Amino acid sequence: MPLVLLIGVESEGIVSTLKTAGRQYKIKKLDSGSENWDSIVAYLDRFDVRCVLVKLNGRVYDLLVHPDYESARERLLDRLARLPHAIFVYEELLFDSPPKQPELLEDDENAYFWLSFHRPKEDVRKTVNALLSNRGLNVLPYRRNAELTVMAAKFVEDAEHGLIFRLYIPTGRLWAHEIDRLLQLFRDYLSRVDHLSVRLDQRRTGSGTVFEFFAAPDDQKLLVKGKSTLDVRFQEFSEFLDLCASDVTQAENLLRAKQVDPQEVVAIVSRYSKELKRLQIDLRHDRELKVLSIRQRLEAELSEVLPINTTLDDLSRLADMAVPSISGVGSALSSEPRLLQVNAAGGSNVTINYSPQAIAAVNAVVAREIHGDVHLNEMDRKLLDLIEMHASTDKPALTSAVRELADASTPQADRLTAGKRLLRFVLQVGSKAADKMVDLGVGILQTYLEKKLGL
Repeated sequence: MPLVLLIGVESEGIVSTLKTAGRQYKIKKLDSGSENWDSIVAYLDRFDVRCVLVKLNGRVYDLLVHPDYESARERLLDRLARLPHAIFVYEELLFDSPPKQPELLEDDENAYFWLSFHRPKEDVRKTVNALLSNRGLNVLPYRRNAELTVMAAKFVEDAEHGLIFRLYIPTGRLWAHEIDRLLQLFRDYLSRVDHLSVRLDQRRTGSGTVFEFFAAPDDQKLLVKGKSTLDVRFQEFSEFLDLCASDVTQAENLLRAKQVDPQEVVAIVSRYSKELKRLQIDLRHDRELKVLSIRQRLEAELSEVLPINTTLDDLSRLADMAVPSISGVGSALSSEPRLLQVNAAGGSNVTINYSPQAIAAVNAVVAREIHGDVHLNEMDRKLLDLIEMHASTDKPALTSAVRELADASTPQADRLTAGKRLLRFVLQVGSKAADKMVDLGVGILQTYLEKKLGL
C-alpha cells in the first residue's frame, strides 16, 4: 500500500483521519540523532511514499544547521523535493521580528506550547528559512495545531486523488466561459496528444468555480522532481493552437513527432483549428462587451467625479486601456486589468490627467467588471501587485489564492490553506526586500492576511 510519512507530525486528528480512511502511515521524528534521519531517507527510497507531512520546530532548526546532520539533511531535503509534501512551520520561526507572547487565557494547548517553545538564534533561523526557500519546498506556516490538522488532512486528501493543479475563476470574470472551454480543450490535448490520463473536475462556490487537474498519483510523466510540469505543457498546448491557425502542416508534423495515431492527425488538427477560431471570436466579443459595459457605467456612475469636459471618446479610451488585450488564447488565463495611474510616466504612451479621486473611481468600476463576483479590496489588489512583481512559477496558484480567500463561500480548509500560502509568500518577499518601503508594505499585507484568517 502507498505510505503517508509523518515526520514530526503526531497530531491525533491527522492520525485519526488516516486510520478512518484506511491509509497506511508511518511516524518518524526529526528531533533525534542523525542515524534516525538516515532511516527516514531509507523509507523515502525503499517504500511507495504517496506524500510526506513534516513539522519543524525550533530544535529541529538547530539540527538542520548542525555539521553532524549536514549529509543527512541534504539527502532528506532532496528526497522531499521529489515527492508531494507539505512542511509545517510555526509562524514565529518564519518572522524576522521578535515573537510576541500571545494571550494564553484558558487556551491550555497554546499555553503549553508557548512555555515549551524554543526559538533558535537569528542566524540559524534565517539559514534554515533560506534552505527551504531556495529549494522551492512547500512550506505552510501555522499558529495553532488545529490549523495544522485542517491543512494536513486537506493536503493528504488531495495527494491521494493525485491533484496536480488548481485554478479559481470568479463568476463573471472576463473570459470566464472561454477559460472553461480552453481548459477542457487542454485536458483533451493531454489525453489525445501527450497520452496522459488526466481528469479535470469543477467545484462551484457561491462566487466562482475551482478547476482541478488530477493525475494518477504514481504517474511520473507529469512530475519533475516532485513538481508538476502542467505549466510547461500548457505552453506547448498554446503553441500547438497557434500552429493550427498559422501552419497546419507543421501542426500535423508536431503530432506525428508525439506518436499520435497517423489516422487521427488530420482530424485532431481540423478540430482544434475550428475550436480555436470559435475561441478567438468569443474572446474578442467578450472583451468588446466589457469595454462597452465599463464605458456605460463610467458615464452613468461617475458623471460628478470625472472632469466636465470628459467625452464619450475619453471614456471609451479609458475602458479600452484598462481591459487586457488578447495576445493568444493562453493570455485569457493570465491577463489582469491594468490599474490606471495619475500622470503615468516611464515610457508610457498615455498620460492620464484626471485627479486621483477620479482615477480611483474608474479603477473601482473596472475591477467590478473584470474580476467578477469576487470583490477585491485595495489590500487584495496590493497582494496581486506583489505577486505580479515577485512570484515566478507559483504566480497562477498565488493569484487564485487571493481570490479564494476573498470568496467567503470557499470551504474553510481551502481558505485556510490559501491564506497561509499567501502569508508564506509575503514573508519570503519581506525577508529579501532591501527597500524599506517594500518592507513596510509587506508588513501591512502580513497584518491584513492575519486578520483575514482570524488570527
